[in-house]
Amino acid sequence: MRTVSSALRVVGRDAELAVLGGAVDRAGSGRLTLITVEGEAGIGKSTILSSALTAAAARGARVVSGGGEELERRRPFGVWVDALELTRASADPRRVAIATLLTTAARPGGLITVSSDPGLQFQVVDAVVDLLEDLAHERPLVIGLDDLHWADPASLLTLTVLARRLAGAPVAVIVCRRPLPALPDLERALARVGAAGAVTLRLDGLPDDAVVDLVGQLVAAPPDARLVQEVSGAGGNPLLVAELLAAFATEGAVAVRDGRAVLSTADPLPGLRLSTVRNLGLLPAETLSTLRPASVLGGRFAVTDLATTTGRSVVDLATALEPAMAARVLVEDGQWLRFRHDLLRDAVYADLPQGVRRGLHREAASRLAAAGAPSLVVAEQLSRGAVAGDAGAVDGLVVAAREVAPQSPAAAADLLARAIELIGPGGPERDRLLAERVTSLWWAGELTAVEQVCRALLTDRRDPEVEQTARLCLARTLIMTGRMAEALPELDRVASSGGPSARAAALGWASVARGSIGDLDGAETAARAALAAAERVGEPVVTGVALNSLAAVAEHRGDPAGALRILDDAVGRADRSPARVGHRYPLHVTRGHVLLELDELPRARATLETGRILGERLGTRWALPSYEVFLAVERFLAGEWDDAITGLETGFALAEETGERYSLVFGLSVLAVIHLHRGDLGRAEEALDHADRELRTGGPAFRDDRVGWARALLLEAQGAPDQAFEVLAAAFRRCADSGRVVEFPVLGPDLVRLAAATGDRESAGRVVDAVDLTAGRGIPSWDAVAMRCRGLLTADAALLTAAVDVGAGRPLHLAATAEDAAAANPDPSIACALLERAAEAWAGLGATRGVDRVDAALRDRGVRRGRRGRRARPRTGWDSLTPTERRVVALVAEGLSNPQIGDRLFLSRRTVQTHVGHVFGKLGLSSRAELAAAAARRAG
Repeated sequence: MRTVSSALRVVGRDAELAVLGGAVDRAGSGRLTLITVEGEAGIGKSTILSSALTAAAARGARVVSGGGEELERRRPFGVWVDALELTRASADPRRVAIATLLTTAARPGGLITVSSDPGLQFQVVDAVVDLLEDLAHERPLVIGLDDLHWADPASLLTLTVLARRLAGAPVAVIVCRRPLPALPDLERALARVGAAGAVTLRLDGLPDDAVVDLVGQLVAAPPDARLVQEVSGAGGNPLLVAELLAAFATEGAVAVRDGRAVLSTADPLPGLRLSTVRNLGLLPAETLSTLRPASVLGGRFAVTDLATTTGRSVVDLATALEPAMAARVLVEDGQWLRFRHDLLRDAVYADLPQGVRRGLHREAASRLAAAGAPSLVVAEQLSRGAVAGDAGAVDGLVVAAREVAPQSPAAAADLLARAIELIGPGGPERDRLLAERVTSLWWAGELTAVEQVCRALLTDRRDPEVEQTARLCLARTLIMTGRMAEALPELDRVASSGGPSARAAALGWASVARGSIGDLDGAETAARAALAAAERVGEPVVTGVALNSLAAVAEHRGDPAGALRILDDAVGRADRSPARVGHRYPLHVTRGHVLLELDELPRARATLETGRILGERLGTRWALPSYEVFLAVERFLAGEWDDAITGLETGFALAEETGERYSLVFGLSVLAVIHLHRGDLGRAEEALDHADRELRTGGPAFRDDRVGWARALLLEAQGAPDQAFEVLAAAFRRCADSGRVVEFPVLGPDLVRLAAATGDRESAGRVVDAVDLTAGRGIPSWDAVAMRCRGLLTADAALLTAAVDVGAGRPLHLAATAEDAAAANPDPSIACALLERAAEAWAGLGATRGVDRVDAALRDRGVRRGRRGRRARPRTGWDSLTPTERRVVALVAEGLSNPQIGDRLFLSRRTVQTHVGHVFGKLGLSSRAELAAAAARRAG
């Protein structure tokens, strides 16, 4: 009889190993590569992953490996905690900082409200991805994640962010998963990773020749045809082949004759039921009886936990488990013991009657809780051992849900769902837990599920507190998805019947909704009531919401200075609130926009950067798209249009990642205007069509005025000035009817120009009178617009020329107004000088349409400018890089990571990533290593 060999080479997987080796090679050359290995249990996923990681380490790559655990699916970031050794005992301060975030104390029990902690998960996600980027910066990084089907939601979220953010980094990510169970979180994550360019390897059973090779290795001799035939029932699954051969060998049924391995018996041989194979069937009875409660703890367990759950000493357990270790049923795994394969653990676990399994889980939960085990560990046992009506299990699951909610609201929602299932349809606490679960779903971004559960909660008469929570959560979901009009009835009901805190929150969010649909009077009334209510009950977040709405109303009515005073008060209160909780509503978005209106561009940029950093620290990641968009708008107004495009793209990507779309329409309008002036009418139309789709699906209604402005300019460029005038006039009327004076300086000049061109001087006069209302408020750009509009109406060359200098701080205004002044000026020399000034301004913006138009006007006057100033930048090559992109390239060549470059240039890491992506596309490169080498060659 031959024994089974333990030193095996991988057979039948040459093609798959070549793909994984190629992924490691690409990581070595600086390219992000993502591979998903998929196959059934025992098919060899872990084997080829281990082989690939071993080869990567031998070639000098840094290897990080981890995996999911069946009974740890709700442990936040469990995969990354193990893979990166994120503990407070780490010698690396970066890992200690992340571990500290993960162990932040949970909030006290009780219903979670819409103003509760949004969770630390986004802070942890960013910190983990930054750490991985730093590790990759030191040397190529290969990440291997096994058993991803057991990964927790927060770990999966981190994987999807990593796939997007580390494009171009020297990283290879190899993940393994089974096709079943098909868990929604896993499928969504893999779909997003796939969109980032992941390749999927599907492992099937080994081909016949590979099975023969494997059998030969296992029995240390070439097998005969009958032996191969007997293992064919394993379907080419390597693990099943090995276990079946081990069973044959145990029965003494394998012998070597004339150099070949043969079956030496005609008796019936063991089948594939793993409970009959040697590794289990011949173990001592005491060992088997010890493995059964061990299997209840999962595929991996601590001996101390087994001692706690069984009441036996560690010494006693070590003796009992020694035969299982010798037979390699159990193997060491750091501080734990692990079943060598899930199939072995499943065989032991499935051999327990269902009632016994439940009893063991319930007893394990009780003993672990008494020993002070983490509530999440206890909850996993309760979840599996409880039966309907088990009040103790429900309590344990709720405690664990509240503990885990800050780091992983999705895991909290999962635990609460199990608690609700145990309560059953008639339990008195069911609705309260449903209300708590819906809040966790909201923070997890499951807005569709939130709406469904909230509407179900509101179909019958409910506990008043539950109803308030459901209505507030539903209303906030409707606001986030742009359905303001639908949200208002829900908020009005809470405001009229809710308790003090709920009423304050309802009034605050009603002010947001009313302001978003252009109802400034209603927004102001609701905001003042919300402010008074919030101050009475001490709700700093609602206070911030109310003051923000009051400031927005003041801004829209044409008083940005007054709006700034309100926002300064709001920011001061938020700074003084406990743990700065008042900043969970993004006050700095509105403050930044107000400062832009006041022509305080540097201050606007500073406040937006401050708000962005606060949002990241407080976990309010949903506001980050708005910060990126308005930072880009500041660049647009300052005339840095290349950087504005990059910032807008960063904001749009974050909007897709977070689901927050509030600023999307505004940003798309700005992007369309840039493309229009640069002569790319097709891309301008694409941006406006996207904005129209957003408006149809619920974007803030008042933003359609900016879309109307951009659409009118596009129609004019397409040769339809009459239609352009109608679109812009309709937008202006909407603003006038609702009192949104702040839009007059944006829409007025082009509307007066189009009205004059179509001969409608009456309409032009009304617009000029309206725009005049914005003058004299100490805002240079507004004064300049009023002068320009009056000058266009009266053809007053002197007034138009003066307007050029008054508004010179905004390059777009300067260029357009200088053209208007030149057209009105009868003095050829003055007109040519103005056209030269306009041409330089248009060239500085990269606005080729303006440059060409001015050149044509100069030629009509007998003047040829020649090639002065900046001309259109090529689309590819080194000359296509913008100044900021050149600075980024230089810092990449120095070896800085994206966060380090962001700190150096005062940009977000996401904006740096977008710049790097642009550079790759323009230079035809795909990695930071290639970029650094190319930059070094170019430098000589």
